[in-house]
Amino acid sequence: MAEPVLGLDIGSDSVKGVLALRKGRADLRVIAAEIVPLAEGVDLEAALKKMAEVFRPAAPSGIECVVCLPPSDVMYRQVQLPFRDESKIKKALPFELEPLLPLPVDEVVVDYVHLPENALLAAAIGKERIRGIIGMVEAHLGNVALIDIATASLALPLLGNKHTAEAGILLDIGASSTFAVFYEQNVMVQIRSFVFGGNTITSALAQDLSCETVEAERIKINSIFGAKSWDKHSTQAKAFCRQFCISLKSTVEFMLLNKTLRSAPAKITVTGGGSLFQPLRDELEKTFTVEITDYQPPGGLEIDRKIRMSYQPPVMNTALAAVKRSFSTVKSFNFRQGEFEYRRGFGSFSRQFRKWAVAAAAVILLFGVHQFLDYRLQSAQAASYKSQINAIFKKYHPEAQVVIDPVAQLRSKLEEDKKTYGLGEGGRGATVLTMLKDVSGLVAPGLDIVVTHLYYEKAVMIIKGEAGRMDDVTAVKNELEKSKHFKNVSIGSTSLVREGSRVNFDLRMEVQ
Repeated sequence: MAEPVLGLDIGSDSVKGVLALRKGRADLRVIAAEIVPLAEGVDLEAALKKMAEVFRPAAPSGIECVVCLPPSDVMYRQVQLPFRDESKIKKALPFELEPLLPLPVDEVVVDYVHLPENALLAAAIGKERIRGIIGMVEAHLGNVALIDIATASLALPLLGNKHTAEAGILLDIGASSTFAVFYEQNVMVQIRSFVFGGNTITSALAQDLSCETVEAERIKINSIFGAKSWDKHSTQAKAFCRQFCISLKSTVEFMLLNKTLRSAPAKITVTGGGSLFQPLRDELEKTFTVEITDYQPPGGLEIDRKIRMSYQPPVMNTALAAVKRSFSTVKSFNFRQGEFEYRRGFGSFSRQFRKWAVAAAAVILLFGVHQFLDYRLQSAQAASYKSQINAIFKKYHPEAQVVIDPVAQLRSKLEEDKKTYGLGEGGRGATVLTMLKDVSGLVAPGLDIVVTHLYYEKAVMIIKGEAGRMDDVTAVKNELEKSKHFKNVSIGSTSLVREGSRVNFDLRMEVQ
């Protein structure tokens, strides 16, 4: 199972987080969401600690984080270069930006996106800011895989729509600031910040209604759900909304004059908590003759039932876009590069040390199990071979009392047999089988002879047996003397068989 991805929207007023699991190519399942305001002594690190209490239990196996920074943290410059080769751009861009930035070029992280006609929209941010964010996020939540600009991540689905090439604006209306992305021909051409947001509207309502800010915020929220009893008295609030729309229109006209935009925007897409304020949307429709639509991220989205009632899409869209940024194929900014480059699968040293330690322990355990099973298998095979060898040894050397070295013992027994039966004496030209065949052929079948023992050792053969009478023994002696293999055939001791008339005899002969 893949690690869940945590999208972090780090703003100037709050930190928003969406923890989601990827389903298929574009679908997501949101399993946790959290907003921590940056107020009353709560700084970024304290906010991340609070978020860890929510997200870490929901993802015990680990989290991969994608961070989105507010556009106001980043410096933007348009640069014209005579080539589009990526390696050349990376070498030349720092020299082009050096006179345009307030910081030394070696103290910033720079990334860019391509514009038409070999132009670049470059974005730069201080290294200390990136270093601090990576350190805090990885200390409390998980590995930081990407660091992008909030509105750039929000705009990626709009840029990926190949069916719309006309100019457009994406507005992210936050609490204290509004950020705009201007795009044309499926390319992000500029990012701008405006000092206007939901807090501006709340302050204006407090002046219009002569009430406290908390009460004005409550009235504003109620207006989102249809209550308009204050509508006739909201002159200040509407005036601020109108002034913002005039500033936005002036920015568009300036961009048309300097040809940053080639045509007037045909569509304005709004998101963020401030986009829910209907008077603002009404003023946008009066100022611009364009289509005003709500931001709807593409792809299937499943919200866990535990957070479904409290989840507000306009507020959480940037954090959700950060999650989608982790597998987007459209080019955007990424400040996790250079000395901060992220290698997937490598996080903080302590976390990686624990992972490698667990992996090493698993490998050692498996190696030990393998060695033990291999030893048991070889032991069983050795016992089987030993049993078979003993059986063969007993079969051919049954008189042996102890089996010590079966091969050596059988070899010794074979040498003894060779000496006993003359098998090693090849000089006489006859084998034991030849001589036995000769004995069998010379003894007439009619003689009453039974051979009980035959000994052959050192060129002397002795035959012991029983005969019906002594004349038969003499006849056998006479016949054997005719053999070309024997000489000096003589009758040894003879005796009568106990309780019978048969004769025991010995015949001794020399092998020639």
